[in-house]
Amino acid sequence: MSDTYKILLVDDDPLVLSGFIEVLSQDSYDVTAVASGQEAIDILRAREFDVVLTDMVMPRVSGLDVLRAALTQQPDSIVIVVTGYASVRSAVDALRLGAYDYVVKPCEDEELLYRVKMGIERSHLRNELRAKELDAEKMKAITQTAVTVNDQINTPLNVILNSAEYIRLKSLPDSPGVKQSLDFICQEVSKIKSVIHRLAEVADPNQVKGYPLGSLGMIDVDSEKTQKAGTKSNGHRRRILVVDDEQFMVHTLSKILDLMGYDVLSALGGKEAYEKYMNEQVDLVVSDVHMPEMNGIELLTSIKSHNPQIPVILVTGYGVEKARATAGECKADGFLGKPFKIQELKDLIQLILDSKESFSNSSSLETAAKSRVAS
Repeated sequence: MSDTYKILLVDDDPLVLSGFIEVLSQDSYDVTAVASGQEAIDILRAREFDVVLTDMVMPRVSGLDVLRAALTQQPDSIVIVVTGYASVRSAVDALRLGAYDYVVKPCEDEELLYRVKMGIERSHLRNELRAKELDAEKMKAITQTAVTVNDQINTPLNVILNSAEYIRLKSLPDSPGVKQSLDFICQEVSKIKSVIHRLAEVADPNQVKGYPLGSLGMIDVDSEKTQKAGTKSNGHRRRILVVDDEQFMVHTLSKILDLMGYDVLSALGGKEAYEKYMNEQVDLVVSDVHMPEMNGIELLTSIKSHNPQIPVILVTGYGVEKARATAGECKADGFLGKPFKIQELKDLIQLILDSKESFSNSSSLETAAKSRVAS
């Protein structure tokens, strides 16, 4: 045998003890033999064994006592009980207490060696299973860490991008140094996002969809077109409600939308947002998904229940693909994963509001036509 396994042999019969020692030693096992249950219990406290082979019927300290002590001191040890024909019932009791197997004496040498060998193989399988379970726990921890990293970093990245975009929009056109610095910020954010993306792939490759990471650049917004995007056909500014439980995210996004010509309301959380929605005229809602008290899905459902025509865009940096599917099921009008480009949000808002206004105008013309026909 390539490995030397340690066996504790316990029997008060000298003939049985010497016979078992000879058989097991010839098969290269490292055998320690004791003649009483108490000796076995004492040595189990001091040394470790791969297999404990113990007689059942012994004076004062029985095989069951040795079994209990072995499993208490060394839970991974394999315990095989040895019994005579008259005490097979006791062997069954031992199995119920946790013994691996039992041998009825007198027994053939081959049977004894086979029982010991099977016990050791079972120990190996148990250890392999335990190692796999440990690996699974490690992978679970890695997955949770990746999810947490995505959640905790994506929103700050979006705040950085929003802040850089706001500075760019407020800077003078002939400030190449400022523009270059802001470009550097965006490039570094792109690198961080790439790392987060790879972490998410390690955590769960089936849940991560590919999307371009190389360009999180600034939008090149023409001031006149930008202001026009926030204005209705009747000249009134479109009002957008921005919702997030991160104060800096709300602040930076609101500032940029204001520069784009929109009238902006802001709310720190779903509950505050719904109260503002009920008391103010709102044309569109941009809301984070994961928020305390009332999350984005609950806010979406409440708004749509009150008025299905109010567009709602959901954004999140946590469990993006799952959130995207949930948003679709709940009839969200748009969805973006953090960190998103301002250009993406700008295009999405304009598309949704223009579609809404076109539909409204068509409905008004149709109603007017029906009125003329009726008259």
